[in-house]
Amino acid sequence: MKRFYYSSKIVAVFLFFTLTIFSCIPADIKQTTKTDFFDLKGFLDSQINLLEKKEITITKKTILKKQQNQQVLQKINWKDEFAFFYSSDINTPQLRDRYTIKKTEQKWIFKTDEEKLMVKEMQIVFDEKNINTFQNVKEILIIQKDKNNLYENNRTLNIKVKDGLLKTYSIKGFEDVILNERQEFLVEGIVK
Repeated sequence: MKRFYYSSKIVAVFLFFTLTIFSCIPADIKQTTKTDFFDLKGFLDSQINLLEKKEITITKKTILKKQQNQQVLQKINWKDEFAFFYSSDINTPQLRDRYTIKKTEQKWIFKTDEEKLMVKEMQIVFDEKNINTFQNVKEILIIQKDKNNLYENNRTLNIKVKDGLLKTYSIKGFEDVILNERQEFLVEGIVK
C-alpha cells in the first residue's frame, strides 16, 4: 500500500512539472512551432491587452475621397481598428501548404501567388535579440490583393512596435469598382 502511495505521488509530481513547463512556453511559440506560421491573432490580442492597460493617446488620420480627417483619441475600439489585420491571419491548417515560407533570425516572409487568397504576402520583422516572440516583434507588413471582373482591392497593412508596444499602424490602398471612380484611402494611427 505504501509503495502504491509513493508511486502515485511521483507520477503526480512529474505531471505537475511537465504541465508547468509547457504552460510557460509563450502562445506564439507554441503555435508557430506547430504550423510554421506566426500567430497574428494572438499577437493582436496581446497588443490590445497591453494598450488597454495604459493611458495612451492615439492620433488617427484618415484620407478617403481626397478628404483628410485627423482626430486625437483617448480611447479606441481596437478590435474594430484591427479588423483588416485580424482578417489577414494565415495561421490555419487549411493554408499551411499554400504559402512559401522564408525564415531568418530577424525576418519571416510568407508569400503566395494563388489568386483566390487575399493575403499575398506577410512579413514579420523581429528585433536584434533573435528571440521570435510577441515581445520582440518590430514590424508586421501585410499585402492584400483581391481582384475579379467587377472590382480590385489592394491594401498594405503595417504595424510598427517599439519596446513590445504598438507605436504606429496603417492601412493604405485603393478600391477600384467597375463603373465607379477608383478610391484611394489611408488610415494611420500613432500611439503616444
